[in-house]
Amino acid sequence: MLDGHDQIILPADPVHGIQVCSGLADLVLDMLRHSRIVTPIVDNVATRTRTFLTTSPKAGDTRKVALFPPTSTVQAIRTVTGSPIPLPTPGEDTRVWLDEPRPDCLADFELLVSFTLDAARATLHAA
Repeated sequence: MLDGHDQIILPADPVHGIQVCSGLADLVLDMLRHSRIVTPIVDNVATRTRTFLTTSPKAGDTRKVALFPPTSTVQAIRTVTGSPIPLPTPGEDTRVWLDEPRPDCLADFELLVSFTLDAARATLHAA
């Protein structure tokens, strides 16, 4: 669906996402590739964040949107059902596909949360 700014928006329903800060994004990507898991990834050049598209969380999931406290040096947020997920739009240079969507390739939400938390532990431990 296009929004009022001609951007492609995907409402989070069967597809969700976890937006990860640049400090974690490369580690999460390395974990995915090491595990041979393929999932669509949107790279937001302007904000230096990456959105890893995932399956939806389990019904009744009540975890907070922010996976880390606001004072943390790393950040990641999850989408909430119905929230808009902006996707790369042809001709736009702010959002680009790092890994484009492929049929039947969508990372498991819980696995991606786990990878993100592991990446944060590794990053914060190294600091």
